[in-house]
Amino acid sequence: MSVQDSRGSEQAQNRSQIEGEPDEQEGAQSDERYRLTHSSQIGTVLRDLAWQKCLLNVRSARGSEIVTSILHVDPANRTFIFDWCRADAERQALMASDKNAFSGLLRGVPVNFVVGVPGATRFEGGPAFIADFPDKLYHFQRRRHFRARTLLTKGYRCQIHLPETPDKRTLHLDIADLSLSGAGLRSRTVGADQLPVGTVIKKCVLDFAELGRLELDMQVVGHWLVGFDDNTVHHYGCAFLNPDGRMENFLQRLVFQLELAHRG
Repeated sequence: MSVQDSRGSEQAQNRSQIEGEPDEQEGAQSDERYRLTHSSQIGTVLRDLAWQKCLLNVRSARGSEIVTSILHVDPANRTFIFDWCRADAERQALMASDKNAFSGLLRGVPVNFVVGVPGATRFEGGPAFIADFPDKLYHFQRRRHFRARTLLTKGYRCQIHLPETPDKRTLHLDIADLSLSGAGLRSRTVGADQLPVGTVIKKCVLDFAELGRLELDMQVVGHWLVGFDDNTVHHYGCAFLNPDGRMENFLQRLVFQLELAHRG
């Protein structure tokens, strides 16, 4: 892990960078930042909902609603069991609907997903519903640190070496945003098949030109698409792995300067 500060020994800024919620409202595209599509991620959230005994509202395609909770999650078969509904009309509406929208709160954070037609099963001696994992799940996580967006015209770039690939390829992506805990990367050409969620990147280089350059390890924790058709851009959310105190000081200074530049 290394830092190259091109501005010499300029004193670090001491502003707090912490906030509780996302710092922008981007309509429907904002939701895509919190979309989970990998079954392991979806299973983790479903297990947390079951463990916390969270109440979930379920709305069928025809508008009928019930309140339920998840009883059991089976990651191997990608199914989950949720509590039975006692009212015949509501139960029939649910089992006749091919789109059942679940919504609830997990530790105060919204969770939304849609499943198809559920089946009937037994759980611990009583009736219950069973359904396949959703194709996608939205977990609107609170942000731990302030995120500064970059000016893409500055050309700040991230260089990722993948020595374990057959061609030992190197990927280049634009740096879209930065916080003390991670970075957002964008590319029109680097798809999720080249940089899947969960990938650990060793000695990734973040080059901020005149502001400095740093090398550190990070992990891809999210992927979503921004834009449509020919204008589609792949966006990757990455988390830094164990940055030391010196690195955090440099990151704090970078975040502050990027925010000033963006506002200016």
